[in-house]
Amino acid sequence: MKRKLIGLLYVVLALAAAAPLFSNQEIEVEKNLIQGNASFEKNDYPAAIESYFKAAAQSTKSENLSRAYFGLSLCHFYQRDMAESVKWMRKVALVDPNKQITVDSYPKPFVDLFTQVLAEARAKGTPVVSPARVEAPPAKADTQTPPKKEEPAKTVEIVPEKVEPVKQDEPLKKEEQAVSAQEPKKDKPEKTVPAISLSPEVPPGRDFWARIAGRFEFSVHFSSWTVSPVTSLLEGSMQDNFGEALQTAINKELNRKYPFLIKGPFTSDLSFDSAGSNYGFEIRYYSRGWAGTFSLGLGFEQTNIKFSASGTAKQEFTPAGVAEATASAEVQTKPFATHFSFRWEIGSPTSRVKPFITFGLGLAPLEGTFTYSYLGNYSHDGAQETIQDAQSKDFEALSEDIDFNIPKLLVIIQFDFGLKVEIYKGLFILGQAGIWDGFHLRGGLGYRF
Repeated sequence: MKRKLIGLLYVVLALAAAAPLFSNQEIEVEKNLIQGNASFEKNDYPAAIESYFKAAAQSTKSENLSRAYFGLSLCHFYQRDMAESVKWMRKVALVDPNKQITVDSYPKPFVDLFTQVLAEARAKGTPVVSPARVEAPPAKADTQTPPKKEEPAKTVEIVPEKVEPVKQDEPLKKEEQAVSAQEPKKDKPEKTVPAISLSPEVPPGRDFWARIAGRFEFSVHFSSWTVSPVTSLLEGSMQDNFGEALQTAINKELNRKYPFLIKGPFTSDLSFDSAGSNYGFEIRYYSRGWAGTFSLGLGFEQTNIKFSASGTAKQEFTPAGVAEATASAEVQTKPFATHFSFRWEIGSPTSRVKPFITFGLGLAPLEGTFTYSYLGNYSHDGAQETIQDAQSKDFEALSEDIDFNIPKLLVIIQFDFGLKVEIYKGLFILGQAGIWDGFHLRGGLGYRF
């Protein structure tokens, strides 16, 4: 009996000695919770997450753990990371399975999702565990390797009696205190909500856009276009076509005066150049919603393309005579294209800076004009006379002159690399460079909604 009393005395003394340590630890937890709430009110979610993490790692009280986990869930919800939000909701269910929230203080989509997660936990008979057995989260929220996401549970169908539909695009709202230290008032009955997909890609909701599970992005852009980097691939054929058109024009003029002339060798020294611009708008669809990195785009493009050549041309005739002239020629077309493209954005969906790769294909009716001019002399039998002409022809007439069938459709091939930078919620600036038949540099502005 005496030994039992001595043992009990030791236990009491040990608890008395440890009490100040537990008390000081929970005081630190309270400070972190207050700091987390303050950061949340400033919309500084990374800082709030860090403070809530610290509180969750230090606390041994169910009440404080519930507040920390709830704060983490709310912060990730506002950051559109549904998987992490649901993960911390489930931890709330472990330590505070009867917690209730209302739309008076939190966004309705969040309330509906939170209510369902706790309902699923109760339906599965989730045990309430002691705080000491709850795994503490990491101490930093902004580490390079984020906490491993839990696999979302399968949706449990909970049939409602009467429920107002949740509007997917309803602006998020919060009152002065986002993570309350007190339990909210329970004067309103808790609404039963239908099953909501807990997929991380799709924010909770049941309207039309939520059902198709996608997001759209609208953008406008302008680009500068040239074939200069690949001029060697086109220069030879373009110079030949321009030279043939100038040869035909010079021969027609001289044959009207001297029908007995027979054309001989023709030479030209033409320098080739290209330039253009492109502007338009594009609508992209992300099938996996906010978390999507793959998208399909439909664009409408107005492209201005100009090929030009200038230099000298020389036409010899038999039995005698030589025509020499300074000449210039230009082909200009302004196709309006419908363009389909596929884009892959590299990196985290929540990152503000996103590199991407785009592949695309477009079609446009090919219509335009060919303009030429020349000025020079025709020399024969010691005499000289001036020759000159300037004309503009459409592609159909040009095809007849040079005996070349110009296609009616222009096929546009796109392959480029780009960068998106979010400057405000859903608002991006874009820059890209690559192939658009020729080489192009593009800048634009986009909004994802």
